[in-house]
Amino acid sequence: MALTLEEMQRLQKVSLVAFYEKRSAPWDVLAKKSHDFAKESFPKGQDIRVDDVAKVLMPLLEVAEDLQKELASKRLVQKYWKRFFANLVLDKAKDKPGWNK
Repeated sequence: MALTLEEMQRLQKVSLVAFYEKRSAPWDVLAKKSHDFAKESFPKGQDIRVDDVAKVLMPLLEVAEDLQKELASKRLVQKYWKRFFANLVLDKAKDKPGWNK
């Protein structure tokens, strides 16, 4: 799903937006690579939606050590935090140069 206001507020409350902004480049690279993979793998001529890219990005975030450490340090063990963070990363990355719509 696309980032909702509620998700953004929750991410801000636990400082995960600041965590993203502190070192956004690696997350943006993961988002771009996920987008490119989806675009290459989908049938030609089909639009790639944010939710399509999220399905590629999620397994990468699940094993990202920096994110795991950050979530553990804040005792954020629920799986939805990774999904919320993926939505944040994709929301930010889709507006950056080089993101092919």
